[in-house]
Amino acid sequence: MMKHIFSPLPFLPVFIILCMHSCERSMMNPIAIINDEVITINTYIIKYKEFLHKTNLQDNLANRFALLHSLIDERLIVDYIDRNHSDQIPIYNKHKQRIYDQLLLNEYFDFTIGKQMEATDEELRTLFAWSKTTLHVRHLYAKDFNDITQIQYALENGKPWEKCAAMTFKDSLLQSNGGDLGWIRMGNMDPAFEYAAFQLEDMQISSPVKTQYGYSIIQILEKEKDVFLTEQEFQLEKNWLQLIAGQYKKMPLIREITDGFVQDMEINFNEDGLREFFLAIIENKESQNIYSNRPLVSFKNGNYWTAKQTYEKLDNLSPRQYKQINNMDNLTNIIRGLAAREKMLLHAEKLELSTHARFTELLERHYHGYLVNQCLEKLFNQNEQLHQNPDLKQSIYKDFRNELAENALISIDSSMVQKFILPVGESS
Repeated sequence: MMKHIFSPLPFLPVFIILCMHSCERSMMNPIAIINDEVITINTYIIKYKEFLHKTNLQDNLANRFALLHSLIDERLIVDYIDRNHSDQIPIYNKHKQRIYDQLLLNEYFDFTIGKQMEATDEELRTLFAWSKTTLHVRHLYAKDFNDITQIQYALENGKPWEKCAAMTFKDSLLQSNGGDLGWIRMGNMDPAFEYAAFQLEDMQISSPVKTQYGYSIIQILEKEKDVFLTEQEFQLEKNWLQLIAGQYKKMPLIREITDGFVQDMEINFNEDGLREFFLAIIENKESQNIYSNRPLVSFKNGNYWTAKQTYEKLDNLSPRQYKQINNMDNLTNIIRGLAAREKMLLHAEKLELSTHARFTELLERHYHGYLVNQCLEKLFNQNEQLHQNPDLKQSIYKDFRNELAENALISIDSSMVQKFILPVGESS
């Protein structure tokens, strides 16, 4: 048994642990060593600057050590999982593949549309004005495009908004108040929803807007604008406005790329087989209709997916996405999206976007965050008293990490933590 050579570390909130990157193995300028794992000063400074940026905290010794302790805690927990949860490795590897695919897609979109997401000065000034505007909005909502077009048709043919809302919403409050969402500002809603809403005039009604949740028809009931807009304030907020602009532009561009791949592949379905496949899924039946090897989805190049292959691909969906398979149209749209996703991942691999050091670090960061989260969930779920005693979670975590530290060899170069100097402008 190895002994740690510093005093027990203080409890750190889980959110700090999860937002940090993992350690590098370089022996150059080590700031901390956990068994055979090394955190170099260069790596630490990069992570520390990211930490300050994400949390809006000031540079001081307490925050420097807080970050270092959280990195050490992360390493201890990941090592613990490697030693004690080998039976979960297949599940963990499956999730790591999901993380890999998503990060690679992000890299692909950055590569293909990154420059298009940059906003002009005129666009930024428009966003600046929107950021000083508050909207009183209401909306009508549907999960499916066909349903929202029916609602739109009803409105255009004179059906009162309130009656449409009463029929549209399941929530009793939204049924009675006409889908009134109250007053919103930039950053409160889905980016696509906001982008459409801020372009509307008072009482104007939008066309159906696709968001990550479904489709909305939006109406502006009232606007309040700040008339005192200064050039100095605009210049100070330009970086933030550029990020917002990227969010507004990203999803439409991604949809455009995805639709292009779908059209190019000329996807066709075995309608009878797909109907049986769909019924088996929504009824949670383990049937031959799910696991059969008969072609279910075909492509213009002659390739096809069997029912079994299609089911395996659907298994990569998140629980929220899987719940959207509630009718045949949604199922076919999801399958088209998965086919396009596969094609884009192949393009990304050909471009070698996963070979960059930054990608490897991101993958490790997100995967380690997932492992830490899984471990702590299991740890906390074992105790039913947590709901009655919130402080108990802190105590349980502290005891757990101290036990891990007692069985590890940990050293810290405190002088390095204290002495390094951040570049001017990066200390806040």
